[in-house]
Amino acid sequence: MSVAFRAMRPGEENAVAAMIRQLPKDLGLHAQVAITGDALREAADTIRITVADNSGLLLGTCLWMITFSTWRGVKGMYVCDMFVMSHMRGQKLGERLLRAAAKQAAAEGARYIKLEASAENLRPAQFYTKLKFEVATKDHLMFLEPNNFQHFIAEQEK
Repeated sequence: MSVAFRAMRPGEENAVAAMIRQLPKDLGLHAQVAITGDALREAADTIRITVADNSGLLLGTCLWMITFSTWRGVKGMYVCDMFVMSHMRGQKLGERLLRAAAKQAAAEGARYIKLEASAENLRPAQFYTKLKFEVATKDHLMFLEPNNFQHFIAEQEK
């Protein structure tokens, strides 16, 4: 099987969104992912998408963006989501996909990778640990979710 790693092409947004929506099901999580092809098209100026392609059949995807760390003083790659079709797992496709995306990010100046792995499922953490990723014990991942975000921007300074 010959797999090519490349940027997502216009028209593949729905297929990529469907893969990402499969992610919580494969992890056994009860979460629902809201991503759609339209959302990917709207975010085209922000997100980069690398796919694993076997003659037009998408086998995996890595959604990422360029970030910047003031602490490191360099650009980095932030991996939003990564997915490999279940029948392709265990064949190093995920590793190859992540390396291909990292090479694309490096071409844009990235010098490190930042990502999150589900605390509810150890398999992704084991995968990344094997690749020499480290758990950031000094950081706390925090979110201001959409409902609170709207309240935040609407409030006046006190």
